[in-house]
Amino acid sequence: MKKFLFILLIINALEGLQAQQYSFFRADTLVSNLLWKCDKHNGTVKLRDGGFVLEGNQIVAGKFIVDLHTIKDVDMNPKQFGTAVLILENTIKNEFFEIEKYPFAVFDLVDIRHLKADTYELTGDFTLHGNTLCLTFQASIRQDLQDITLKSERFTIDRTDWGVYRMSPKRPYSDDENGWTVPDKIEIEINLKLQKE
Repeated sequence: MKKFLFILLIINALEGLQAQQYSFFRADTLVSNLLWKCDKHNGTVKLRDGGFVLEGNQIVAGKFIVDLHTIKDVDMNPKQFGTAVLILENTIKNEFFEIEKYPFAVFDLVDIRHLKADTYELTGDFTLHGNTLCLTFQASIRQDLQDITLKSERFTIDRTDWGVYRMSPKRPYSDDENGWTVPDKIEIEINLKLQKE
């Protein structure tokens, strides 16, 4: 499955072009992740697959698939608060993001703009919970012949823009226990390591 997803990225990027002009850097899913923070909690989520296509030294295409099954909370000690961690993670996965129906989030790079030194602005289509919206963020990108590292600035999304309304102050569900709400804003930081294929 992973190989298939990356092959699709390459085919889409190189359609009608000479493949030998391009190089491919694939995300190392063991070390790449997204950091998230919402309300009092923070954690990580891993990639399923993804990578960049380069023409010379220039990034010309990119696609990244985020595996929402891997959402983890890291602010609570699992030995001390194991049940609370499990409940929180299951609530985020199943009630907020409905991962059985929407197991992945996908970022398709549309444009990348050099700002200064190793700082870039990336714009792409971000699909979450079955909805796709434009997303722009800044990141530090460093590359050599075999590796690329990307570290984004921390940026914020509003989950309700993608239709995730569970426990939202904007539109709480009638069965949300005790009328509890969870902030709509989610802070995200992206950390990627990619290796040349």
